[in-house]
Parts: sequence; C-alpha cells; structure tokens
Amino acid sequence: MTTQIETGRNAVDAYREAHRRLHEKGWHKGTAAAHTPLLVTLVNALEQNGFVSSETDVGKKREEILSSMWKASDEQNVKELGFINKKDFDEKASKADREVLKSKWR
Repeated sequence: MTTQIETGRNAVDAYREAHRRLHEKGWHKGTAAAHTPLLVTLVNALEQNGFVSSETDVGKKREEILSSMWKASDEQNVKELGFINKKDFDEKASKADREVLKSKWR
C-alpha cells in the first residue's frame, strides 16, 4: 500500500475516533462548534500528505481533499484485490470480489 494512502487512512481513522469521543459525551452546547477543529486537523493532515486542493473556501477545500483521498483509497482497495483499477474491477469483478471489497477499509 502506498504510504500516502496509508497515512491518509490513518488521519481519517484518527478523525473518526475523535468524532466518536466528541459524541460519546452526548449533545451539549458547543458540540457543533467542536467539529470544526476536528475537520481542520483532518484536512491539514491530508494536505501535508499530498492530498491538495486549489479551493480557498474551507468547505469546498475539505470536500475536494476528502474526495481525492477516497478516490485514491478506493483505487488501492481494488488493486489489492488484483485489479488494474476501478474500471477494471467494475468490468471483471465477480460477486465474491464485490463482497471482499465491502470488507476493505472505507
């Protein structure tokens, strides 16, 4: 697995864990605002790892960077199953391949 994708996945997993911890306390005043630093940390980590955006708007930038990360990760998943790329997978994958893909990192 490429280091860029592995590091990106680790950043997403860290965000997911921080988000889970935020919500395990239940909803309280400030919960919505507490999401912003988590998202900024995630976007910064992905940017430092080479997932970049030309957007200046924070929301659009986040979406573009996350989209780039998901696309690279999805491509890596199908390559790990022995396919050339997503298109190759879509054209040739068996039902069993599709089931295995569901168990891959997302």
